[in-house]
Amino acid sequence: MKSLKYAVLFMLGLSLALLSCTKPETFDVAAVRKAIEAGNAKWVEAFNRGDAAGVAALYTDNAALLPPNSEMIQGRQGIQNFWNGGFQMGLKDAALTTVDVGGNGDTAFEIGKYTLKIQPAGQEGMSDSGKYVVVWKRQVDGTWKLHADIWNSSMPMPGQ
Repeated sequence: MKSLKYAVLFMLGLSLALLSCTKPETFDVAAVRKAIEAGNAKWVEAFNRGDAAGVAALYTDNAALLPPNSEMIQGRQGIQNFWNGGFQMGLKDAALTTVDVGGNGDTAFEIGKYTLKIQPAGQEGMSDSGKYVVVWKRQVDGTWKLHADIWNSSMPMPGQ
């Protein structure tokens, strides 16, 4: 019985030693950036169609949207409602530019710039440009989805 106990302890120790020597998962920044830029292209396509459901589908189920001058919005349905309201207010013609990507494992961050137009019905249109940070999460199927999305305008405050 004593020899079985030592054999089990030896195997456990050997397993732990081997696990500690394993090489950590590599994070291929170029591949992740390519996937994020492809995700952004889908986001822009859905946004420019005014498709709030299509935009929201690119977020994780429990994603958080952190729009400027607003409370945090959580969950895909809340995100869809937010973008639908934005489209009704005249948001259109978005463009995204990825500036930097990094991360580790199944989590990545993206820093970028955006431009968009705002054309409320019956009013003069305006443009906005700004910057954003997105946390992306790799899904079980290998795709990347937006998990946390925050942005703010680079335009000066009115009257300044």
